[in-house]
Amino acid sequence: MSHDVTGAHTAVDEVPGGHAAPVDTTNRKRTLIALAVLGVLLLLVAAAFAWYLITKKPLTELPGLNREAMPSFSYSIYGVEQPMGVAVSDDGERVYVAQVGGKQTVLEFDHRGNLLHTFAAPKNTKPGAVVPIYVAINPTTQDVYVSDRGTNAVFVYTQDGTYKRTLKPKGITGTFIPLGIAFSPDGQLYVTEVGGKVHRVLVLDDHDAVVREIVAKGVPFAFPNGVAVDADGNVFVTDSNNGRLIAFDSQGNQLATVNRGIGEGDLGLPRGIAVDGDGRIVVVDTTNQQIHAYRLIDTDRGKALEFIGATGDEGIADGLFEYPNGAAMDSRSNVYVTDRENGRVQVWSW
Repeated sequence: MSHDVTGAHTAVDEVPGGHAAPVDTTNRKRTLIALAVLGVLLLLVAAAFAWYLITKKPLTELPGLNREAMPSFSYSIYGVEQPMGVAVSDDGERVYVAQVGGKQTVLEFDHRGNLLHTFAAPKNTKPGAVVPIYVAINPTTQDVYVSDRGTNAVFVYTQDGTYKRTLKPKGITGTFIPLGIAFSPDGQLYVTEVGGKVHRVLVLDDHDAVVREIVAKGVPFAFPNGVAVDADGNVFVTDSNNGRLIAFDSQGNQLATVNRGIGEGDLGLPRGIAVDGDGRIVVVDTTNQQIHAYRLIDTDRGKALEFIGATGDEGIADGLFEYPNGAAMDSRSNVYVTDRENGRVQVWSW
């Protein structure tokens, strides 16, 4: 037999032997609430994991979270000598690195840093003549394009390193000296070219024909190294010797600039550049031993490059650099940076 006691907090139940044992209903309620909260948290975790699998984006990009924090160091890929350019497949499973030390070639790694293939120089190329600088992956064919400073050429390989051909741009005059290379999402090739008096960016179709040239207004380009194209067709160029980052629209109209300086967001010697699906632009600042991040935004006066932040410093420990150069990003916004004098590719994650 049971009966109520004061405060309705404790009841007693009849137990063998006729004695009454108190039962704490408050603890029962707390337990039920804790289980309910745990259930909600498990549902949220499951939903976040499902979102991650579907979108292939990092969990830091979940709706409602801050997207503007800088990435953090994750791990390094070793086994490269003085790496310059880097490219990564969309899923992050294939990483291509151009090295100018040792055997000057392109190496292909998996995402764990295991060496998969070593690219051979084209036949009839003199030994030691090739100096690969930058690498890009054609999103429509998965072919790998390599700009070579030793032969002033762009070589085209299959994704496993079999040489296919040498790119020969149609519709240009003078000496063709390519540096940075990148593809737009629809497969147009962008090449920074420094062979003439006016340095420029050439835009080529899938038949190697030049469909457009991009030049800087006012102060001309001075050895532009990096080029990247976002999902809207905006083009971002690191104008290295002028210490600038310049944004253009899809037709080559100049939109915004970040200049050389010592203030927040200013640049020293910008080289590699990459852009992700969320519109974040990552620039490697070689002499400042850092990576910078920006975003192209709308303002009352037009477009501007908003500074998100910078990270890195000089050194040999994880997350430090000795003259970084190239940059690439996969679909999960992992950032791959060639750390030239430390002989590695650092991987940073948002």
